[in-house]
Amino acid sequence: MTRRAWAAVLVALAGCDGASSWPASMARQPAVQPLQEARPVPAHSIPLGGVETLADREDDADLSPPAPLDADAVSRGRVLFATHCTPCHGPEGRGDGPVSAKFPPAPNLRFVTICNRSDGFIYGTLTAGGRAMPTMREGTSSRDRWDLVAFVRALQREGCVSPPPPPDGGAR
Repeated sequence: MTRRAWAAVLVALAGCDGASSWPASMARQPAVQPLQEARPVPAHSIPLGGVETLADREDDADLSPPAPLDADAVSRGRVLFATHCTPCHGPEGRGDGPVSAKFPPAPNLRFVTICNRSDGFIYGTLTAGGRAMPTMREGTSSRDRWDLVAFVRALQREGCVSPPPPPDGGAR
């Protein structure tokens, strides 16, 4: 072997101690460890077959529905509301469901404060959850949640009301 060949062999063997692998070694790559948060989703990415990654309901406040909130959406939303929302919000959305009797009451969906919210905010609340409201991201599709927005808007067209004053008159 030539002197150059021996030098190449020695350099190769010196770098093969196991701890210092080739620079592309997966052992040296930054990785998310178990019980840590997942990596953040890249900006403008679209979930394929997964669920939306919405951290807060405010994130979708300016979102508009992908399809019109028409009579078909309202009728589909009515069925979904009876299944998913009635236990807390009651059959008419007034916050008088049986669960509200045992837990913090759900709000009346006809309150002016909710009527004044954007469609995207209501959709975001359904997707990410609210103060006491669980997320509905699992078990419903994006279209289902938009249909629920359509039904809530149909309820609100019957008239919005002001929330009642606090029982103690607002004094602390």
